[in-house]
Amino acid sequence: MSRICILTGKTANTANSRSHSNRATKRLQGVNLQTRRMGGVKVLLSTRALKTLKKLEAINKGQVLTKKQKKQAKTAARKQVKK
Repeated sequence: MSRICILTGKTANTANSRSHSNRATKRLQGVNLQTRRMGGVKVLLSTRALKTLKKLEAINKGQVLTKKQKKQAKTAARKQVKK
């Protein structure tokens, strides 16, 4: 099974390991994948995708305000002060 995030498509990155003498050897930087069960199916997701999903769930539940909602609340508060 390849180490790829289902949602974002992130894969391993190639980088150089540097020794004390500054000699370069190729190595892989793996993706931080977590296994989660979604809809009864095990899915490999990157931690960035998990964080985004959590945020979207919170927005849908009304626990976190979006930028637009924060701006609307600010302008409504200013209008109340002026009255």
